[in-house]
Amino acid sequence: MISFNFNLANPWSKRWANVWCRAYGTPFKNKHIELEVIKDASIVAFSFKLSHWSDHGGLYIDIGLLGYSVSFNFYDCRHWDYARGQWVSYDDAKESQ
Repeated sequence: MISFNFNLANPWSKRWANVWCRAYGTPFKNKHIELEVIKDASIVAFSFKLSHWSDHGGLYIDIGLLGYSVSFNFYDCRHWDYARGQWVSYDDAKESQ
């Protein structure tokens, strides 16, 4: 995983509200996109995360300026089984019950 975060926020602000959020499917199997706008306490903020072989791994980018943050998330909808080193198959779990 690669991760980079920078956040300069107003410590006295309790402002937080979800302004807009949408999730979309993609033509790629198990991949989805989320877009979101949030009112928050950020003065300047930036987050970047790129992960693979983890729960909901993918690309996450968040940019915040003067109390608003916009985020983009392209992710895998599956969960990672760390013990087995593979994606969790819920079909296998149903068969074992």
